Amino acid sequence: MNFAYKAKDSSGKTVTGTIEAKARRDALRSLQNEGRIVIDIREADAPLDKQAVMVKLAAQTVKRDEVIAFSTQLAVMLDTGVALPDALDAYLKQSRAGGMKTLIELISSRVTNGVAFSVAIAEFPKVFPTLMVSLMKASEASGKMGLMLARISDYLSKERRTARQIKGALTYPLVMVSLALAVTSFLVAWVLPRFAKIYESRQAALPKPTQIVLAISNFVTAHWPWIVAGIVALVVGVVAAHLHPKGRRVIDTIKLRAPVIGPMFTQCYLARACRTLGTLLGSGVTMLDSVRIVREIVPNARWRELWRHIEEALTQGRNMSDVVSQSPLIPPSFSQMIAAGERSGRIADVMDRVAAAAETDLDESVKTATQLIEPAMIIFMGGTIGGIAIALLLPIFSVASVVSK
Repeated sequence: MNFAYKAKDSSGKTVTGTIEAKARRDALRSLQNEGRIVIDIREADAPLDKQAVMVKLAAQTVKRDEVIAFSTQLAVMLDTGVALPDALDAYLKQSRAGGMKTLIELISSRVTNGVAFSVAIAEFPKVFPTLMVSLMKASEASGKMGLMLARISDYLSKERRTARQIKGALTYPLVMVSLALAVTSFLVAWVLPRFAKIYESRQAALPKPTQIVLAISNFVTAHWPWIVAGIVALVVGVVAAHLHPKGRRVIDTIKLRAPVIGPMFTQCYLARACRTLGTLLGSGVTMLDSVRIVREIVPNARWRELWRHIEEALTQGRNMSDVVSQSPLIPPSFSQMIAAGERSGRIADVMDRVAAAAETDLDESVKTATQLIEPAMIIFMGGTIGGIAIALLLPIFSVASVVSK
């Protein structure tokens, strides 16, 4: 009987092929004896596993909160001596139907068939982050999977908190600006032209503020297709620039240097990178591999360049602090802490402390940004909508005399 398989070889490369064996278990054992990590195996003439297709679709609906809950529950069961296959089965029995349950059903099936847990979850990078896969690989070698899962749960919880802080600080001004633009557009495009007709029929002169706003209204109503096209072109241009390396670098630089919100992004990226590095190093992952993982998860081009330079320095036998101390992205106080950690051999602990300090600074940055944004939004909305309201009210003061003529 022939079996089609998908596996990873000793170099980590994904390979596919067929193997002849009496049963699926024999085929699996033969591949494992060759040093291959089997991801999937089925009869060569069997149709595509429909469950696998369903899981691929279900993975798109899984939320980060579900991954955190799964990691926490699995860590507790493993720490109490429950075997991994039994722990996965127990999770499935108590979990509700949904994308996460469908996903774990396939992972549990693969683990039962001899696939490593880290390999099984690596098939779903949008659900299980690279950090989790790397720590699972390290735990499979050290036998500390429960401890690693607990660290992952704590890490993901802090990541979620940081993301919510940034989103919360940026959502308020975006909503207020959108509301102000919507109200302004309604007044300029709908209300003002009807006031103008009263004056046009009576040949009366409009007040100067009203004339200015009316001129803007006439321009918008006469050229709105071009304005919409310009807005669409601007959005497309920003998206295209974001996809191009040079354009992405410019946009990311603007984000870091922007007033008020720039410090928030800086502290967010610093906390995320240092927390990830500290977690990886504390779990037994090598320094070079840890830096490579950090470089991949940082979403800012400038910060990725920094970690690429750190990787190059480590490859050349230099210390991380040699690069960090020269980077404008890292505060001098944190650079000194990292250098001290390298000298003392406690770089993992230092990274955790730097991350904690950066999170504290992020809290202060969010509070400062909120305190500055709120009055700025009030002034903006008051100036915009209030100015148009005044332009509308000035003619009303004389509308009776105009109509009576």
